[in-house]
Amino acid sequence: MMKRARAQDGFSLIELAVALALAGIIITGAMFNVRGAMNREALDGWVRSTTLDIAWAQQSAVTQRAPVNVTLTSTTYTLAACPSACNTFKVGRLPADITITTTCASNVCTFDKRGVPAVAGTITLTSASTGASNVITIQSNTGSVTYQ
Repeated sequence: MMKRARAQDGFSLIELAVALALAGIIITGAMFNVRGAMNREALDGWVRSTTLDIAWAQQSAVTQRAPVNVTLTSTTYTLAACPSACNTFKVGRLPADITITTTCASNVCTFDKRGVPAVAGTITLTSASTGASNVITIQSNTGSVTYQ
């Protein structure tokens, strides 16, 4: 009589180790992609939020009929109405990995009582972790605030 070959009931230890190693490599690559995407989205969210706050400062200058200053530091911005003495109405603090630079004189962008900026300017937010930058632009004649 002939003996029947026994069927394999599972995976060998080598096959299991190879499958786990491949899964680990794929998961590690996915984690780096997700982390990068989250950092890019965080920067984009802060740029949108900052743009809306600066547009609000421009609108506040019109409604309060008083100059409004947007004062920028490397990680914060302050919005203040300045009819005679400046009254701060908003402070934005960015995460440590996002920095602000500007072309506004003395790091202060000013809107007059008609909402027109003293000078046109740009504000750049840069992420240290991704190296990505987004630019907020203040138009000279209209005071319109946009970002790219």
